[in-house]
Amino acid sequence: MNIIQMRNSNAFPGRYGLKPRWVILHGTAGGTSAQAIAQYFQSTQGSNNPVSAHYAIGQDGQIVQCNAESDGAWANGVVTAGHDPWWSENDNPNPNNVTISIEHCKPDDANVTVLTAAQQASSFWLIKDICQRNNIPMRPADVSGGITGHYSIDPINRSRCPGNYDWKALWANGGTPPVATQPIQPTANQLRSANDSWDSVLKSTVAGPAPRGTGIYQAWLQSLLSGKFYGPPITREYDSVDWNGGHIVCQEFGHARCEWVAGSANWYGPSGKI
Repeated sequence: MNIIQMRNSNAFPGRYGLKPRWVILHGTAGGTSAQAIAQYFQSTQGSNNPVSAHYAIGQDGQIVQCNAESDGAWANGVVTAGHDPWWSENDNPNPNNVTISIEHCKPDDANVTVLTAAQQASSFWLIKDICQRNNIPMRPADVSGGITGHYSIDPINRSRCPGNYDWKALWANGGTPPVATQPIQPTANQLRSANDSWDSVLKSTVAGPAPRGTGIYQAWLQSLLSGKFYGPPITREYDSVDWNGGHIVCQEFGHARCEWVAGSANWYGPSGKI
């Protein structure tokens, strides 16, 4: 699983000698990109409200690590009335130092958005990986450890965090990594025909055809071999930003636009995402 590193200093170094015993799930209540959430965490360094989490998972399934697991990320805030009993301030004065926190990007402010398939697969994989490496029990939380949501610590202010999450599926299938799709291998004639199409519009321009060794080219080729033809490229790749201000790479085609985000291609037509 590819994990992007976008670290910040909003953490307790070394957890003051404590070990993580729980995994805490969060919802962002805004945003779709893990990179944008990580950039926000970085922007709060040195502010009056520095915040972070160990990981963020975007709706595209991309995982970003923001703090080392050996440190206590500033994610869980305060313990409020009605909290689960093992968060007693006498026994655990700072939940951040005994937890590993995962943010899940959800665009609505109430965290009711269902995780995308890619996001859920990444979440299940990451949780199991964390639990196995840190000897955290892969089950609902209790006094000895486990997995729960931010609501367990702060039921007054974070009752809807992480919000909509398929706990039943996590217990049944947690940790099963997404099945990698093997790329289709074109025949020599298929590749020649595809490349002729790829070059057809831009070959007469001063700059010449668009490069073929890019992620967008590979995504376009795989789509073509699967029966989806987006037309030849009519521009070369160019840098842009998404709605959250995150960096993306775009390329226009005869029948669609491709946005390259976090190592994957997203295709858009006149009516939206294809």
